[in-house]
Amino acid sequence: MYLKRKKMIHMKYIPTQDYSFLLDENHYVYDHVEDEDSLHIYIKSKEHGCKCPLCGKMSTKLHATYRRKFQDTPIHCKQTFLHANVYKYDCENRDCECKVFMEDLPFAKASQVRTDALNTLILAVSMFLSNEGASKVLALLGVQVSNDTIQRLYDRIEFIDNPDVEEIGIDDVAIRKGQTYATAIYDLKDHHLIALLDGRDGIPLKEWLKSHTKVRLVARDRANAYAAAINEILPECIQVADRFHLLQNLLGYMKNIFKEEMPSRLYIQNGEISEKAPEKILKEKTPDVSLLDSLHYDNTPPIDSNGNEVIYDNKKHYLDSRQYQHQKASRKKNSN
Repeated sequence: MYLKRKKMIHMKYIPTQDYSFLLDENHYVYDHVEDEDSLHIYIKSKEHGCKCPLCGKMSTKLHATYRRKFQDTPIHCKQTFLHANVYKYDCENRDCECKVFMEDLPFAKASQVRTDALNTLILAVSMFLSNEGASKVLALLGVQVSNDTIQRLYDRIEFIDNPDVEEIGIDDVAIRKGQTYATAIYDLKDHHLIALLDGRDGIPLKEWLKSHTKVRLVARDRANAYAAAINEILPECIQVADRFHLLQNLLGYMKNIFKEEMPSRLYIQNGEISEKAPEKILKEKTPDVSLLDSLHYDNTPPIDSNGNEVIYDNKKHYLDSRQYQHQKASRKKNSN
């Protein structure tokens, strides 16, 4: 039985469809099951060999297989799952301490129930919403994740500082808008976040710059606190105002110029701009006589079974209500 299973595993795979947009080049889809609310995709690895994580020797000796289930980014707003057949191998190096190891999956970490792509999507949505709001929005897209899970994903984020960084970007970010702010420091080479400092008064930035004396270029906003901190710690550092804040300031100045030079109201008539309001042209609109003639209304009052006219009163009179009593008192007072 084992030999037969091993032979089946080493059969050459000939792909019939390209699923490279879903997976990496080393995995393929061999089955899928779809229902009204979910989509299950079953995948396998094309290669049957893996390097030992300790000694680095390639091994093709299969030890066992097991299945891992991941929630992936939704397809057509359906909750999507990946079922991966993962291989375990025996290390063929007798001197290696690692006897059995598992193959690495490029789209998910060990002991992870969601793919890296889905975690990225969750964090991207939750950046603009609260955790509870992001959970509800993602549920509409086909992702089941709780607000506590989103918070745990945030808690796992680590900022890896680089003491040899030479070009950085500095900007203030709102942890809680209007109340709590922080200073974000980015590496300008690949624009990833390397530090998040408390406050935006420039004091934490000074302490950070003291341990990063190799910084030669800083792109920052127009805040005076950041400029003073950089001039004090790194006086020879080149400071550049980033394009976003330059454009923002330019638009602000242009808006003020337009307010001073342009009138408060402009009128456009026949393709021409004027400061004076155009004269109103009164045009009589006649009714459609043919349409009115085609309409027939029965205005006769309704009659009950005895031949008496039915009178409807759409107003309810509660003579004992507070409103009627107040009106009655007002009438009596005015009559006196």
